[in-house]
Amino acid sequence: MHSSFRTPGWFYFVLAFGITWAFWLVPVLASRGALPVGHGVQLACLFAGSFGPFISAFVAVYRDGGWLAVREFAGRALRYRMGLFYFLAAMLLVPIAGAVSMLWMAGHGGAPFALQVSLSHFPLLYAELFIFGGSVNEEFGWSYATDRLQQRQSLLRAAVWLGVIWGCWHIPLFFITGLTQSFLPFWAFLVFTVALRIVIVWGYVSTRQSILVALLFHTASNFSFNLFAVVDRSPKHDERGFIGYALAMLVIALVVAFTARCYRGASQDSIASAAR
Repeated sequence: MHSSFRTPGWFYFVLAFGITWAFWLVPVLASRGALPVGHGVQLACLFAGSFGPFISAFVAVYRDGGWLAVREFAGRALRYRMGLFYFLAAMLLVPIAGAVSMLWMAGHGGAPFALQVSLSHFPLLYAELFIFGGSVNEEFGWSYATDRLQQRQSLLRAAVWLGVIWGCWHIPLFFITGLTQSFLPFWAFLVFTVALRIVIVWGYVSTRQSILVALLFHTASNFSFNLFAVVDRSPKHDERGFIGYALAMLVIALVVAFTARCYRGASQDSIASAAR
């Protein structure tokens, strides 16, 4: 963990939001018919904008400590010694929340419980989502933000605030027709991002700030959106699947918040010790 930061905290967030929203403004305007650009350009802007947190984190880390700090920070993505418990949590907790929601939906007027992806396609889909689905693009940035936010407040409060910030970072996507967010109620999405961030921060801090754990959690989340029909894109637009998914994640997050060592009213010194 950085002992000190030379870069103002606001610099990272302003840069991350600025880069992302500048690129995402193009598909937002195109979706509203205000900008005549092709589908390929829109996709390119969406992909480029998703790297706002990644770029901003490395700029801030370099400003904080130069190339040695950049090397140390990037190396956290290779911290694979996380223990079986945290590995299984990163791979399974979020999909379990999705499965619980879909099982509930199946018993309350929804479609029968079913997987949207065949088992044989699991490895390739997971790899694609890990590399291109937003995990790498975002989690280096949110890991840096976690380090910054916990300097002046409890870890749990930092995780909650970051969950809110993370949810708000996605706001432009809610205005682009056809994207997943355009089918979701924002309040439920915010519940989901706060809950998931609490769980990700727990894994991150408990494994010596392994960014790899954060990447695995994020990928599992995106994988679940593909594995289960938690988002109803039909004209019926039934939001119960995703709301149930968000609430299931909230239950998991509350259990983690009340039981995890790093969250149990730990002082900043004990948090730092647990992260080593």
